[in-house]
Amino acid sequence: MASADAATIDLADYTLSIGGRIDGFLYRGLNRDDYAMVWVSSGFEELTGLDAEAFVRKRSSFSALIHPEDLDLVNDAVAKALETGGRWQVAYRLKAPDGGWRYVHETGGGCDPDPETGVARYLDGIILESGRLTGLAKKLEQGRDSVRQINESIGEIFKTLKTLRLLALNARIEAARAAEHGLGFNVVAQEMNGLASAGETVMKLVEDELRRLNEAVRL
Repeated sequence: MASADAATIDLADYTLSIGGRIDGFLYRGLNRDDYAMVWVSSGFEELTGLDAEAFVRKRSSFSALIHPEDLDLVNDAVAKALETGGRWQVAYRLKAPDGGWRYVHETGGGCDPDPETGVARYLDGIILESGRLTGLAKKLEQGRDSVRQINESIGEIFKTLKTLRLLALNARIEAARAAEHGLGFNVVAQEMNGLASAGETVMKLVEDELRRLNEAVRL
């Protein structure tokens, strides 16, 4: 059986080792609105592209790195956990080194309560990159761009069909003026009108499907 001394682990070395083996970082932050950090593990720089030592020393705002649309979600999760004495688990987008956004999943909890108020003074946790979500988000954004382009094309096609109907109407007017000599115009007008009607029917079906697709990708 191993002795107690042999089983003893240097906590600092253990934390450093774990921090270097995850796609993300461990942290301790201040319990305040900007979530300023007092310590982060080595993965912080790789995930954010920021100098960890400077970020901690300057007490820079971590909340400024969270996507503005996700900040309320994070705040609510942290507030509820602190209120109940539990922990939070929340997924959100974090600013990436290339200026884009990475999806991350955070688990954390409050610690070191103030002796007088009982309010946690620090927030401890781990933030892991959700690589699959980040990849899915990029594909979804590409899908949004494609749908936007299709929507623009649909509008142009409807304009063309309206023009075709107008030309068909003009052809009928000319056919009526030319009497028996305008029979050819009348045949052309009927064909053009039929083509426009068929085209509009198809385009309306396409438009309905696009509407569903727009809702699916939340345009």
